[in-house]
Amino acid sequence: MKKIFLLSVLFTVFSAYLNAQTPRVETYDPPIPYIADGPNWGTDYVVSATEPMGRPSGVYRTTTQRLYVAIPDTNILSGKCLVIVSSTNNGANWSVVSSVSPATVVPKAKMIAKGDSVYCFFMYGTTVYCWNVVTNNFNQFTTYTNIRDFDCTISSTASLYLICDILGNNDVRMFGSATGGTSWAGAIYLSSTAVLPKIYMSNSGDTCLINYYGVAITGDTISSAIRSVRYRESAPGTLAVVGSFSTPIAAGTPKDQFIGVKNFDKAWIFYTSGTTGNIDLNCIVSSDGGATFGTPFTIGALPSRDEYWFDAKAYNFGVDLIYYSDSLQTGNPTNQSDKLYNTYALATTPGSFASSTAFTQKPPFWSATGYIPTLIEYFNASDDAGAIWVGLDGTSKKLFFDRYGAVTRITGGENNVPEKYSLGQNYPNPFNPETKIDFSIPQNNLVTIKVYDVTGKEVMTLVNKQMTKGSYTVTFDGKAFNSGVYFYKLTSGNYSETKKMILVK
Repeated sequence: MKKIFLLSVLFTVFSAYLNAQTPRVETYDPPIPYIADGPNWGTDYVVSATEPMGRPSGVYRTTTQRLYVAIPDTNILSGKCLVIVSSTNNGANWSVVSSVSPATVVPKAKMIAKGDSVYCFFMYGTTVYCWNVVTNNFNQFTTYTNIRDFDCTISSTASLYLICDILGNNDVRMFGSATGGTSWAGAIYLSSTAVLPKIYMSNSGDTCLINYYGVAITGDTISSAIRSVRYRESAPGTLAVVGSFSTPIAAGTPKDQFIGVKNFDKAWIFYTSGTTGNIDLNCIVSSDGGATFGTPFTIGALPSRDEYWFDAKAYNFGVDLIYYSDSLQTGNPTNQSDKLYNTYALATTPGSFASSTAFTQKPPFWSATGYIPTLIEYFNASDDAGAIWVGLDGTSKKLFFDRYGAVTRITGGENNVPEKYSLGQNYPNPFNPETKIDFSIPQNNLVTIKVYDVTGKEVMTLVNKQMTKGSYTVTFDGKAFNSGVYFYKLTSGNYSETKKMILVK
């Protein structure tokens, strides 16, 4: 349960001893097998068996079909403060590929990727470092070493952009690098009345959306207004302002978290409002790329629950959103009391979000450490995605990964539109531990495929997304389940069909 909902808006300035240290990178070739735990119920895989000390972050490298997760944790490897783990089988197994020493608290790490490029930015004390985890190019950002917070993004040219909140005042400045973080140029003085900036590069172009607390910084910071502005890449490593600054969200109500997302000609700003016991998740939408925004509306406002701690990212056709729903129960969270939900909106209907679906079996846990759940977008043909979060396993807090929407298109499906709905028999059957399920939909629609045990209890959601008409296949991985009879059910529009399958170990 979330005891007190007061996230600090200022990162701690570490001791002189910490600032005197120089972080060092170490890589492991071959990677070190890292077995965090045994099989887990459902599709929740353990990434780390210990509680992180800051917010983890992850990306998917499409060219090698590999997941990377950066974990600020001193317990995974002795003497290390940040560990990069990787998986080539969608989170079932993880290996340590590199790390940073010496051991200390890293409050924030953020990974970004484009094509073959995978970067990890992190704060060490009040200094930001940029690390290419593929080439092991490791650089300190030296222009400012008194940084309170940062954010970063990457463009289609693989240029990096870093936005910094400077300690000691409310200055926010931006920099670009066309050299993978080796050197930085294109300095932009964004504002002298700004705090905790966020930068998001559009998935469909090289225009980024920037949001921050601004206008006038209030005493509690999070009650400040939220500002918005767009910048476009005019040359590799260089940004130029587009349009004008605006204030789409007024000052007043506490807004503990916000994220801006841009995709196609649409933009979204998600933000929380209220205090403990009355926290809701809200959104405003722009249909002109972020120039103007519409009226705020609420996405998460379940009765007697708080909705907060969220992440949102663009995917091929719109925006994905995950968020934490807390029942404010007494004692530790359970699967009934605390859940992570996911929903999405298409760029064609940006203000219309699908019904939220809970996808965690290990209940998320709140902490003042601020390890907010993180989305990982695959940007592959099947629009796959995943999430990492800190959840409770018995009495232990662990980092989990759950992949949802793991659907791959059958060859030739685009050119052979089915005339009717169909759900095929899984193959092989019986199976151990994986089996494939074919299905067809004759029109664009929301599709769900769920797996049930013999008692009728839902044990896994294989598909829950808006899909285009065509023929598909989805894989069910039963390694975390006992032998027995299971049922899978396809629902889309008014169509519903159920079939039986047998897992034999």
